[in-house]
Amino acid sequence: MTSEALGSPGWNPVAYRFVEEDCASTSDKVGVVSRTVPSDEATSTSGFRRYVPLLDWLPRYDRGFLTRDVLAGLTVWALVVPESMAYASIAGVPVQYGLYAVPLALLGYVVFGACRQLFVGPSATVASISAVAVAAASTSATNQSQFIALTAALALMVGVIYILLGLARMGFVARFFAKPVLDGFIIGLGLYIAVGQFPKLVGIPKPSGDTVQIFVDTLRDIGDWQGLTVLIGVLSLAALFGLARFAPKAPGALIVVVLAILAVGAFDLEGEGVSVVGTVPTGFDFVSWSGITWGQIWDLVPGALAVVIVGFAQSVAIAKAYGAKGGYRIDASQEMIGYGAANLGAGALQGFTVTGSLSKSAAAEEAGGKSPILLVVTSAFVVLTILFLAGLFKNLPEATLAAVVIHAVSGMIDFSKLAHLWRVHRDEFVLALGALLGVIVIGILAGVLIGVLLSLGLLIRRLDRPHASILGRGRDGTTFVDVATHGGAAEVPGVLIYRFEAPLIFANAEVFVDGVLAAVEQAEPQPKAVILDFAAVSDIDSTGDTELQELMRMLDQRGVQLVLARATGTTRELMRVDGVIAAAGGERVFPTVRAAVDAVAPASQP
Repeated sequence: MTSEALGSPGWNPVAYRFVEEDCASTSDKVGVVSRTVPSDEATSTSGFRRYVPLLDWLPRYDRGFLTRDVLAGLTVWALVVPESMAYASIAGVPVQYGLYAVPLALLGYVVFGACRQLFVGPSATVASISAVAVAAASTSATNQSQFIALTAALALMVGVIYILLGLARMGFVARFFAKPVLDGFIIGLGLYIAVGQFPKLVGIPKPSGDTVQIFVDTLRDIGDWQGLTVLIGVLSLAALFGLARFAPKAPGALIVVVLAILAVGAFDLEGEGVSVVGTVPTGFDFVSWSGITWGQIWDLVPGALAVVIVGFAQSVAIAKAYGAKGGYRIDASQEMIGYGAANLGAGALQGFTVTGSLSKSAAAEEAGGKSPILLVVTSAFVVLTILFLAGLFKNLPEATLAAVVIHAVSGMIDFSKLAHLWRVHRDEFVLALGALLGVIVIGILAGVLIGVLLSLGLLIRRLDRPHASILGRGRDGTTFVDVATHGGAAEVPGVLIYRFEAPLIFANAEVFVDGVLAAVEQAEPQPKAVILDFAAVSDIDSTGDTELQELMRMLDQRGVQLVLARATGTTRELMRVDGVIAAAGGERVFPTVRAAVDAVAPASQP
């Protein structure tokens, strides 16, 4: 099939792709029958079941997978317990509140989440945003209990925002946080978290200032480092990385935490000056909500939006990757509802905000997990830990907790992504670096704002400076290709074929006209006809229509005929309604580039 055939009237490349995918037979490989839907924002399920995916997959659950799901749930539990306690220290709350964030969050996502392999729970990413947001809102807080209550309130607020956005079918917003910017932000956030744990790793108070200042001041205070604390921290880090390298399936964090607790008890390390977590209540130890003011709630809004922006962009990317691997599509808006339910669950038990986790999702898959049932198992065992085992963590060294955090975020600090952008896309490298520096020099919330602005800037730049190309006949003499990238292509004498590869809208309409006129002036010999290949123009607004008619008038004054080819159904209809087609006349509109060339080439021969 030639490119001209694909550009024939009535052919819609987007619709064709979805139809082709809908006809494919897929199996999701997770213990239930897959259901493919035509797009991210569509679903074949109607009514109440549409918003509760549990009702779709649970009745078809293969009970033969129960044993695997239970074992996978236990594996994830072994990771979740120590890491959730470590992330609680990032969020600025006592370690037990990291456990509180897990049970109902998992169950909420099981019921309402769209991805069957994603783990949603405590995360270093959103825990750090939570800490900054609550600190900004709690300047008038009088005690830690109020900070804890505000942290839980933030989780509840995030849950409400997620659900409202999901019900409004706003899942598409994830596409507006550019991946290079997100990569830079995540690297910066990883550095922010790791450096923030550095003082705890060496046993000194955390210096004030930004990430760079904290790092420099911690090194400067090397004389105050606590020897035994440094030893415990270094050994904990070495053990974590060693287990990950040589025994990747072992619950490394749990093993290291247990060994550190035993060492503190056996050698009375607390008496030697090693800081430990201290008393961890067994059972749920809730604080009062009464101290929160409406002013503080309002102050949490920027932080809640930051959590939603970053958490959703990161989580839905993981969910879509697993969906593609499993052979089913992810409804991004339904994912929002799932994340909302998870955060409401976390906040209800006074935990902190949660999001999707790649590491624990991967661990569940490697352990043989086949469905969200494994999250139910994990939830149950975390509840048992809270009720009966929490007190055992009182001798956990703070340095080991810091080591768990640093190891957990080490995967976020991937400079190879920046190196790739530097080699291939220098402009995107600058954006990624800007987001990274925004986090470590200014702060997390500022970094989120910078990331959003940079993403919008990239979008505007791409719209303002879209790709355009001059076409010529291909080697076969029947197709038309970009002469700049196809060495054998030859331009048609007396005819300029110009392809514009973007929506023709207010942001780039003048650029489009200037580009066509510049191409006409630079052409040798001067063309007597210009063919606009509109196959890649997916939309046109009133400004684009006006500029197109003005271009037609200017070329007519120069004695150059302007004709249109391959306008898609939507664009062609918009041009018809706005009068462009009538202004052009039927003799200037063609279904293919070849038909346009055949119509104008004889009259334009030099």
